[in-house]
Amino acid sequence: MCPFRTEHYKADFSYLPYHEELPKRIAVVSDLHNNVYGRNNEHLLSAIHAENPSLILITGDLVVNDRRENGRALKFLKELSKLKPPIIYSLGNHEERFRRRDAAAYQKYVKHLKALGVQYLDNAWFDLTKHVHIGGLTVPYRCYQRGFGVKLQKEELEELLPKRDGIRIVLAHDPHWFPVYRDCGYDIILSGHLHGGIVRLPRLGGLISTRLRLFPKYDAGMFRERNSTMFVSRGLGTHTIKLRINNKPELMMIDLQ
Repeated sequence: MCPFRTEHYKADFSYLPYHEELPKRIAVVSDLHNNVYGRNNEHLLSAIHAENPSLILITGDLVVNDRRENGRALKFLKELSKLKPPIIYSLGNHEERFRRRDAAAYQKYVKHLKALGVQYLDNAWFDLTKHVHIGGLTVPYRCYQRGFGVKLQKEELEELLPKRDGIRIVLAHDPHWFPVYRDCGYDIILSGHLHGGIVRLPRLGGLISTRLRLFPKYDAGMFRERNSTMFVSRGLGTHTIKLRINNKPELMMIDLQ
C-alpha cells in the first residue's frame, strides 16, 4: 500500500456561540479497514502523536464487516488510547454489517472498546464540554444501498439523534446525505466512506462513489453550506478491491480555532 499523507484543514468557527470551547485540533481517522502502517500501525500512531491533537475522532469502518482480523483494530486502539486525547468512535457501514452478521462477536468487540476507554457512539451524544457535544450518527443501513429510490429524511435523523443546544459536532459516515445533516442544523460534520472517489482526476476530483455514481459531489475535503461545515476524509485503507489512483490515504487534521 502507498504511504498515507497527513492533510491539514483550517476553518473559522468564531461565528458560533461558545466557539472558545471547541477543541483546537482534531485528528480524524476514517476507513482504516484493518490496514496497518508499520508494525502494529506504529507509523500511523507516530504521525498522530506528532500533531498533538486535543481530540481523536474515528468516523467508522475501522474494521471490515466481520471479525476477521479485527484484532488489528483493537491493537491500534489500545496503542492510540495511550496518547491521552479523548477517542470518540462512531459506526460506519462495516461496523453495522459486522453487528448484523455476528451479533455475539460484535458485542465482544464493543466490550473491548469500552474497556479501552473509547467512547463508542451509536446514535448517541457525548458532552465534550458544557456547550460542545459530539454526536455519533449511525446512518440507517438501507442508506448505503445503491438504488436511486433510497431517501433519508430530516425527521428520521432528529429521531435517531435528538437535538442538543450548543455546538453540535456529528460523526456521520456517509457524506452523501450532507443536505439532510445541514437541514438538521449540525454545525460540523465528519465523514468518510467514499475513499476519495477511488481514482482522483485533476480538477474533477473523485471518479466514483460507493453507489457506483460518477463524480460524487462530496468526495473529499471541506464543504460549507449555510451554517454547516462538513469535512470528508479520503480514508486510510482499502478493502476487497485494493485500488487507489492519484489518491493517497489521508490522516486528516482539523484546526478549529
